[in-house]
Amino acid sequence: MISIHSDTNRKDFLLKGNINQILDNRRLLITMKRLGYKVLGEEIAIPYEEATKIHSLKGIQQALERFSLPYELSLEVQEDVSSYVRELDEFSTFSEYAKKIRNNEFDNNLALVEEFKNFQEILKTTLVRRLYPLQLLSAFHLAFAQNACNFAVPGAGKTSIVYGAYSYLKSLPSENPKHVDKILVVGPLSSFAPWENEYRECFGKEPSSFRLSGGDEDSRQRRLEHLYSGKPAEITLIWHGAVEKYQQDIVNFLKKHKTMVVVDEAHRIKNAVGHWGRSAVEIAKDARARVILTGTPVPNGYEDLYNLYKFIYPYKFKDILGVHYSNLVDMTKNSSLESERVKSFTENISPFFIRIKKKDLNLPPVKNFQVFVEMDEAQSEIYDFIEAKYITSFQNNQSGTVRDVLNKAKLVRLRQAASNPALLLKSIKENLDLEDFEGQQSFAHNILQEFQNESEILFKISNYETNNIPNKYIKTKEIVKKILLEDEKVIIWTIFIQSAKNLQKFLHKHGIKAELLIGEVEQSLREGIIAKFNNPADRDFQVVIANPFAVSESISLHKGCHNAIYMERDYNCANFLQSRDRIHRVGLQDEITNYYYVISRQTIDEIIDRRLEDKVKRMEKIIDSEIPLFARLNDSDETDIIKEILEEYGRETF
Repeated sequence: MISIHSDTNRKDFLLKGNINQILDNRRLLITMKRLGYKVLGEEIAIPYEEATKIHSLKGIQQALERFSLPYELSLEVQEDVSSYVRELDEFSTFSEYAKKIRNNEFDNNLALVEEFKNFQEILKTTLVRRLYPLQLLSAFHLAFAQNACNFAVPGAGKTSIVYGAYSYLKSLPSENPKHVDKILVVGPLSSFAPWENEYRECFGKEPSSFRLSGGDEDSRQRRLEHLYSGKPAEITLIWHGAVEKYQQDIVNFLKKHKTMVVVDEAHRIKNAVGHWGRSAVEIAKDARARVILTGTPVPNGYEDLYNLYKFIYPYKFKDILGVHYSNLVDMTKNSSLESERVKSFTENISPFFIRIKKKDLNLPPVKNFQVFVEMDEAQSEIYDFIEAKYITSFQNNQSGTVRDVLNKAKLVRLRQAASNPALLLKSIKENLDLEDFEGQQSFAHNILQEFQNESEILFKISNYETNNIPNKYIKTKEIVKKILLEDEKVIIWTIFIQSAKNLQKFLHKHGIKAELLIGEVEQSLREGIIAKFNNPADRDFQVVIANPFAVSESISLHKGCHNAIYMERDYNCANFLQSRDRIHRVGLQDEITNYYYVISRQTIDEIIDRRLEDKVKRMEKIIDSEIPLFARLNDSDETDIIKEILEEYGRETF
C-alpha cells in the first residue's frame, strides 16, 4: 500500500510505504519523472505549486491507478484537499439522482421521496415564508446537490429558493459533510439589500450580515477583521468587483467556516474578459456548497457556461460540459436553438441546473396602454429639421449596429427630440452616462456643435425649455394624477438622465412628490427609497422616476407598485423586459399590472414601439427555452429602425 502525505513547508507530496513497487516499474517511473519526482530515503517526493496542487495530486493518483497500485490519502492530505475529495464523492451520487429531482420524476425512489418529505418538514419549522411548489422543488434540488445552477427568470424568487436550501443544510448535524452555517453572496451592490430583506421575509428575524464592497484603507481593515473574526456574521455580502482584491482573504475565510457561496447575477462571470471571473472560480474550491444564480446564463454564447460550471464543479466541470471551450464558441456561431447539437448539449448538462420559466409562474395578467401625444409646434419643427438632416446619411449608410457609432448617435438624437428638445443641449454621454460611449467622439458633443451653421434652429432648441413644456411631460402628469386618485403608486421610466431630473421638477411644481432612482443616487439613499416605495403603507411619496440602467438587476418593486409609465424607451429589449419585471414578479395575488407607453406621434417613438413589440415576442420565445441564448436577438443592431425611418420619411414626402 502506498500512502500519500504532504509537506506544506517544502510543498511536496510524499509517497510512503512500499515505494519499491514504484521504483521497480520502469514505465511508471517515466510518468513520475514528468511529475518531477525525487527519492528521499524511504520516501518519494513530488513537488507542487499551490495553484496546481490538485492537478499534481490527480496526476499521482492516475499514475498509481494505471498500474493497479493501491494507495490511500493521509488524513492531512484529505483535510487539505477536502473540497476536491468531497466533490468526487458527491458527483456520482448527484449525477444519478439530480435530473430526476429537477424533472420531479422521483416518485419510484423511496429514499428520495422520504428525503423530500423530510426536507419539507424542516422548512416548515425553519422558514416563515412558504415556498410555492416549483420553488420547493428547486430548493430541494439545490440542497441535494449542494453545487448547482439556478437559471430561473427574473421575478421567480431565486433568493428564497437559496434560503430554503440553506436552512435545510444548516439544520443538518454539524458533523454531516453537507452541513453549512454561513452564506457568502457575491453580487452587485444592488443585491445587498434584497438579500437582507429576503432573509427577514424567509426567517422572520433580522439578519446577521456584513457588507464587503471595497473602499479606503480604514474600511478595508474593518472588512479584513470581519473575514478573520472568530465569529463572523451569518451572511457576508461581497461586491463582484471586490473578489479579486480579497481573493486570498476569502479563501482563508472559507477554509475556517462551513460556507455556502452564492454568485448572484452570475452572467457577469466572463471566461476571458471579466475582472473577477477567475477569482470567483478560485474561491469556489474551498466552498462547502456552491450556487450560481442568473436568469440570463448565456447572454453572449454557450461559452458563457464555461465559467459557471467551472464554479460549481471546479474539478469535474469538463466531464459535465463534455466539450471544450472552443466547441462552445463554435456551437454559438453555427447552431440554432432547435438544433440536435444544442438539444444534446442541454440534455448533457441538465442535471446540474434548474430553470423556472416565465410561464411557470402563473402571474396575474398585465394591461398595456399606448398613449399617443402630439408634439407642439416648436418641437415638431425641431424634430422634422433634425430628421431631414439625418435622412441623407441614413440613405448612404443604413447600418445601425454598434460598429456604426455615428448612426447610433443620430438615433439617440432623434429620440431626444421626440421626448424633449432641451435634451439636445447636453452631450449624449452626459444624458446616458453609459460606459459603452466612453471615448466615442460622436457622443461627446452636443447638438450646437453639430449644427453650428443653422442659427434659426439652434435658437429654437436653445430657447425651447424657456418657452415650452413637452407634451410628454403633460400627458405623463395626467396619467400619474389618475393613478394617485386610486391611491396607488407608479414608477416612471426614462432613458435620459436629464429627463428624470426635469420631470421630477415638473411634477413637484404640480404638487406631486417624486424620488429619483438613477445612477448618481448613492447606494444607501437608493435602498431607502426602494424600501419606502415597496411598503404599501408608506405614503411619503408615491412616485419614483428611474432609468433601466440603474434599476435592473436584483431589485423588486412589486410589493408596493403595480403601475409603470414609460415616458421614454430605447431599442434594448433586454433592458425593457428587465424593467417590466421589476413590478411583475412572484408574490402578486390578483393585482393587475398596468404599463403605459407615452409615444410622440410621427416620430421614432412609433417605430420603436412597433419594432420593440416584435422584438419582445422573439425574445420571449428565446426566454422560454431551456438555455436562452440572447445573442440570437442581436439586441444592439438598430438597422431595422433606420430602414423604417427611411420608409416612413419616403411615405410622408411622397
